[in-house]
Amino acid sequence: MERLTLLFAAGLMLVAGATNAVAYKESHYQAVKNGKKVCQWCDLKGADLRKIKLSGVDLSGADLTGANLAGAALTKVDLSGADLTSANVAGIDLSDTNLKGADLDQVDLSGAILKGAQIETAYCDWATKLPANSSFVCAGVTIQRK
Repeated sequence: MERLTLLFAAGLMLVAGATNAVAYKESHYQAVKNGKKVCQWCDLKGADLRKIKLSGVDLSGADLTGANLAGAALTKVDLSGADLTSANVAGIDLSDTNLKGADLDQVDLSGAILKGAQIETAYCDWATKLPANSSFVCAGVTIQRK
């Protein structure tokens, strides 16, 4: 009987943990999905923003840690100081986007469009990948022009 009680308790803990898997703030998520133009310091950790099309939005200081931005178009977006650590940015368009001071640790930008992007001084680490034809390089802890 004691073993059954322990198994039941462990199952409840797993279920309880699974319901807290969404880390972002719902009101911030809805604001961005509905086209709000200013969402500074938004909490979008782990948000599913695949194929979202944003232009001219101010997301400076936003927390996009682990967010799924695959196929998104974030043209002319202010992401200065934003945290994109471990975000999925496969095929993302960051044309004319401000990424100064953004945290790009463990981000694979190898397939990203960076035309006109202000990426100098963005933070990078050993796992940050930049497009092969890019004029940028991860030098130490920040991205610089080659």
